[in-house]
Amino acid sequence: MGGERAKGFARGLFNRHAARYEATFAGRHSARMKKAALGCLEAPLSGAVLDVGCGPGLLLATLAVNYPEVRLAGIDIAPEMIRVATERLGVRAEIKLGDAESLPWEDAAFDYVFCVDSFHHYPNPKMALREFHRVLKPNGQVVLADPTAPLPVRGVFNSIVRLLRMGEMRMYDKRDLTNLFDFCRFESIDWRPEGSWGFVALARAL
Repeated sequence: MGGERAKGFARGLFNRHAARYEATFAGRHSARMKKAALGCLEAPLSGAVLDVGCGPGLLLATLAVNYPEVRLAGIDIAPEMIRVATERLGVRAEIKLGDAESLPWEDAAFDYVFCVDSFHHYPNPKMALREFHRVLKPNGQVVLADPTAPLPVRGVFNSIVRLLRMGEMRMYDKRDLTNLFDFCRFESIDWRPEGSWGFVALARAL
C-alpha cells in the first residue's frame, strides 16, 4: 500500500473511533503506553512539548494538569481526533491537523517530542524522525512509545499486515529503531521494554 493510501486508511480508522477512543482496545493500550512514556522521564518537563499523533489529546491533557508552565502542542492526521482534542484542551494547547512527515512548526521549536502508539502507522518513518529532529532544540529529547511483540509474532504481523489492508503498520524491534534513530542523527538512545508487547525509546537530537 502506498504512503498516501496508508495515511488515508489511518485517517479513516481514527476518525471513526475518535468519539469513543478511550473505550477501544487501542485506546486502552495507548493509555498504558502514555503512562509508561511519562514514567521514563528522568526529570520534570520544562519548556515546550509536541505530541505527534496526539489523537484525542489525552497525553496533552495529563501534561496540562501536571505541568501548567509547559507550552503544549499536538498534531494528528485525523480531523475528528483534532476536533476532540481541541474541545478537551481549549486554548491550553496548540492543536493542528497535519502529517508527521511535514510538521507545521519552525526549526528548534520544542524541548520534547512525544510520539505514543502512533509511529507504527507511519509509512515513511525516516521522514517522520527527521521532522522530529528538525523541530527539536539541540539536545532535545524524543520519547517514542509503541507496540512490539516477540520475534515470531512480530515477523508474522509485519509479513501479513499489508495483505489484510491494514495500512502501512509495522512493529519495530530494538535494532530496527536504533538504526532509524542513528540514521536521523539522534544519540543517547535508550530502549526500555514495556512488558512483552510494548517499548519506550528515548533519544536526543544532535
